[in-house]
Amino acid sequence: MRITVFSKFPTIIAMSFLGLSACKKEVRDVLPPVPVVIKEFDFAKAADSAQIALNTQFWSVDEKYYNQDNNGNKGFNYWWNAHALDVLVDGYNRTKDNAYTLKMDALLDGMYKKNGNKYLNNFYDDMEWMALACLRAYDATKDVKYKNTAELLWLNIKTGWTSVNGGGIMWEKNSPSSKNACSNGPAIILAVRLYKLNAVKDDLDWAKKIYAWQRQNLVESARGVVWDGYNNFNETSLYTYNQGTWLGGALELYTITNDIQQLNDAVRNTNYVINDASKFSLAGILRGENTGDGGLFKGIFIRYLTQLVILGNVDNYTKATYINYLKLNGESLLGKGTLSPEFIFNPNWNVKPTIPKLDCSVQLSGIMLLESINELKRLNIMK
Repeated sequence: MRITVFSKFPTIIAMSFLGLSACKKEVRDVLPPVPVVIKEFDFAKAADSAQIALNTQFWSVDEKYYNQDNNGNKGFNYWWNAHALDVLVDGYNRTKDNAYTLKMDALLDGMYKKNGNKYLNNFYDDMEWMALACLRAYDATKDVKYKNTAELLWLNIKTGWTSVNGGGIMWEKNSPSSKNACSNGPAIILAVRLYKLNAVKDDLDWAKKIYAWQRQNLVESARGVVWDGYNNFNETSLYTYNQGTWLGGALELYTITNDIQQLNDAVRNTNYVINDASKFSLAGILRGENTGDGGLFKGIFIRYLTQLVILGNVDNYTKATYINYLKLNGESLLGKGTLSPEFIFNPNWNVKPTIPKLDCSVQLSGIMLLESINELKRLNIMK
């Protein structure tokens, strides 16, 4: 492993709002340069190892889904498996190995059976994650069963919008007041991507409606941070995945509308996350949110930050800062947060696991980070 020492690391953007229009640049306050040692890793090889660990340690051969952990807990988590489909798409896009498509097909079938011979369930966010993964699977394979599944789910998801709390999509069908970020941010992304696919104006109208409601009701104007839900404006409930889907939704809308407000919303939120050491990013490393559901949260933020780098019309300074943030997190995960030879990860990407026991959610987040870095490298965005 070759070690390269840099005299300074491109600093993280300060919390002040960055001007993105062509007519004016705002003065930025930046943190002082911090010396750092950066190791050069083979991220493609690491992604292969992480994907192999996922499929050898967590896969249920008999029932064709990913178990809750690699320690005998065979619990079925619908939304974790939706994200597992997403990371299989990542692996296929990187390698074009048909082993990934075979596993995707098996997982789609396994989830259907394990979910009671249906894809619909009582949680709107679960269905949104699944629909998003299916759209990506369709984009990668052109297999129409994935498109059909996403469209089936979307029809049901739209029934979750009610007038309670002024609008918004419910989190759970039996909880009318559960208007949460996790059931609205992903819905924006889904609606825009369906519009891009089918050119149905109603889908774009839905995206704009959900975005406007979330912006008014769940996004704090002072910092641009996203609250967990309409009735949960709590500093202890600021989760990375809610930031990720909000920036992702705003970005997706911007790619259609060219509305600078939407891009500014995405950038402002991202800057807060990567700068706030007390809640989100200590020394430039995205904080761990434990195991269980929380193990998946930051991988979701990473996925949509990566899309902001690829699709966002941001200035070179901002783009370089985001790229270095992603690279620093990847290097910390591989250099500090990985247990070998099992190739499993710690929820904290700067601490090595002490035992080879892990929730699948944590493994998925680590894979999302590694595959995101590989995507940027394939596009020649990251060197």
